[in-house]
Amino acid sequence: MNVSSLFVCIECGHEGLEPGSRSLSCANCKARFPDEGGFFDLFDLATKGEPAPATTEQRLMESELVVRLYDRTFRPALVRLMGGRGASKNAGGVSGEFFIYKNALGTDDRDGPWLDLSCGTGTLTRSLAGAAPGDWVIGVDISKPMLEVAGRRLRGYGNVTLARADAHDLPIRDGVMGGVVIAAALHVYDDPERVFHEMLRVLSPGGVFVGSAFHRKASLFHRIAGQVSGIRRFDPHELRGWLSRVGFVDYEEIRLGGSFIFRIRKP
Repeated sequence: MNVSSLFVCIECGHEGLEPGSRSLSCANCKARFPDEGGFFDLFDLATKGEPAPATTEQRLMESELVVRLYDRTFRPALVRLMGGRGASKNAGGVSGEFFIYKNALGTDDRDGPWLDLSCGTGTLTRSLAGAAPGDWVIGVDISKPMLEVAGRRLRGYGNVTLARADAHDLPIRDGVMGGVVIAAALHVYDDPERVFHEMLRVLSPGGVFVGSAFHRKASLFHRIAGQVSGIRRFDPHELRGWLSRVGFVDYEEIRLGGSFIFRIRKP
């Protein structure tokens, strides 16, 4: 399978793009999407315009300084602030957290391709690529600074493709992904339900969706911090019902301090 065949042209909706020399192109409308330094820009700028960050965290994700500090400083601090000290400790740190994601996806037991949505600087993308060397891994984010870092880090991985796109409207064909993971990003979406529908759409039958969220039943300090930053919290029982109404089945979760990781499946 050529990874370009998994995408949809954002200009005309044609299914499948053609690979070229440092570009993807549409055989139908001849639109061309060049390599922007390690990633293809598949955000529908003509229709939507450049996205305007609506919350504090969304603005921070566009900051080059934050991006440089993201893995070592910003992300661990965010998890501690919003999930409490037990969130990272109970997971065994970042490496333990990523092990949970990979185990929940079942990269050893089922076929990809795999989608790392809101991939950020590509740390989990790289981990998935190493765990599933025979499968394609697609990393998607809307932040150019994040993708520029991810592009540099993942340059030597032959089974990874990075794309800039909107999680609410993915330029990916129906029913082609074996699994999708959203690691520590669900809280930042403007419309989570629309993203859930996109996950259901792009997954193949039996495909798995793994995500993480901050628990709504947190301390007063953590709730205030969430309100100030614009970070959404979720009640696991409500989330389970929400995902069920969208069409997912077999909800499971692991509680980690003030956060939790969930797994759900497309029938």
